[in-house]
Amino acid sequence: MFKKVMSLALASTLVLSAGAFAASAAEAEDAVAANDESAVAADDSSAVAAGDESQVGAGTKIYFDVKSAGWKNFEKIYCHVWRADGTGKWPSWQTKKELCKKESDDLYSYDITKTGNAEEIQNAGSKNLYCVIFSADTQVQIYNTIMNGNCIGDTVYVTGNKIENPKDSNKTDTEAAWKNHPECGPQKVITSTSKVVGTALADGTTDVTLLADYLLDYVSDEGVADTSKTDKTQDLINQLKISPVAVMSNVNFKLEGFVKEETMTQDVANKKKATIEGILGNCTDPTKGGEKVNKDEINNAEAKNDAAESNGSSNGGSSNSGSSSNGSSSNGSSSGSNSVQSGQETTIFFVFAGVMVAAAGVFFLVRRREN
Repeated sequence: MFKKVMSLALASTLVLSAGAFAASAAEAEDAVAANDESAVAADDSSAVAAGDESQVGAGTKIYFDVKSAGWKNFEKIYCHVWRADGTGKWPSWQTKKELCKKESDDLYSYDITKTGNAEEIQNAGSKNLYCVIFSADTQVQIYNTIMNGNCIGDTVYVTGNKIENPKDSNKTDTEAAWKNHPECGPQKVITSTSKVVGTALADGTTDVTLLADYLLDYVSDEGVADTSKTDKTQDLINQLKISPVAVMSNVNFKLEGFVKEETMTQDVANKKKATIEGILGNCTDPTKGGEKVNKDEINNAEAKNDAAESNGSSNGGSSNSGSSSNGSSSNGSSSGSNSVQSGQETTIFFVFAGVMVAAAGVFFLVRRREN
């Protein structure tokens, strides 16, 4: 008789525990739904009056004036966002996370929460840390456009100008700018054909760092210069109106960084340094009325981060431009959703532990009765 009572007690305990388990899971699911609803509400509120100055910096959307581009016969518009220095995890080119929403026939929006880095972008303020490209499923796209945190709520439009693609000189991209942020225009870079294009510098870059990166890219690890590129050094110095000594100082800074990070051996750094000293030592200095450079100043140039002096940022890498097709995959999760899921898992663990303890207690009593 006692065994039957204990069996019924055990069964009742399991049923009640299962009910508690289901209730806790439902509670967590409701929390997720509530979180999603609040996110949708915030998203909708940011869509009001796109391009209106009062909305700049509000919400989590950026906009694209597709009418200004004159694109036809497309079905989808995408937005590719990435950190200008190439760091971090971001959605890949024209994936679902980059899909834009149609606000009207002339206007599309992109919610930066899809990047997984919305908070970072919002906190960037006036720092030009990001690049953005709007594109269509018909293989048309705008040129790399600089973006900062204050651009949220603003609208990108096409200017009508064409820019040589930095990586592929056989292609041209459509220049674009922001309606309310002229400081965040087309990204300034040196192209593969040694032309300076764009107007807006990403934080961590200056005219000096652009040429330093250019020379590092086109001098091999054996110290051999690609003369089809490096022979344009004087022209670039004149266009950028920079000092050859300042460029050498930044080259030295970058080389020291590569060696310290163990991405380059000291031997390779020495070979690159010697070749670049030779190139810059034969140049004239437009900042000094075009006078010939003092070779001793070039050979003894102090390692210096020009970007840090200009805008407080660091630029330790060597890259001519951002690529329109490059992008890292995003983890795709928001902090709000993760916190609810964590709570759900914790609740489930304790409910399950309670069930096991209750079952063990009943089993112990049954065994004791039998003995």
